[in-house]
Amino acid sequence: MFEPSEEKSRKAHELITRAFGKQIKDTTPYTVAYAYYIKSGIFGQKSSSYVIGFSPALGEIIVIPVNSDIDEAGSAVSLKKSDIISAKFGLQGDLKIKSGKLKEELRFVVPPYTPTTLESAYILPINQHEEAAAFKHFVKDTF
Repeated sequence: MFEPSEEKSRKAHELITRAFGKQIKDTTPYTVAYAYYIKSGIFGQKSSSYVIGFSPALGEIIVIPVNSDIDEAGSAVSLKKSDIISAKFGLQGDLKIKSGKLKEELRFVVPPYTPTTLESAYILPINQHEEAAAFKHFVKDTF
């Protein structure tokens, strides 16, 4: 009911795959997913979007911050088990990662889908049920 349309989801998958491929030469070992985090504050809320690539075979997660249109990306951060101090899921399903490679704790959600109501908060409309389930298993098994 609140899931994005097939067309919007397909376009979103194309955007995240393209953004990941621009920074990572060999994308074949990775599953690519969309992640976001909404931080509420006194003066409203701030949303952050990420393209996530994870590989159980390599034991690695790559996090790429992107803008809401997924046409501008920050630097990719590659994290292996040895780089991560802690990786825990919070009560809201958000992953909290602490690493010496990061300036501050990284928090995000890899949702099975993004509700259409979040489009107004600049969250990409996407269906990714398989990727979200695989990511959850990856984190629990790897970190």
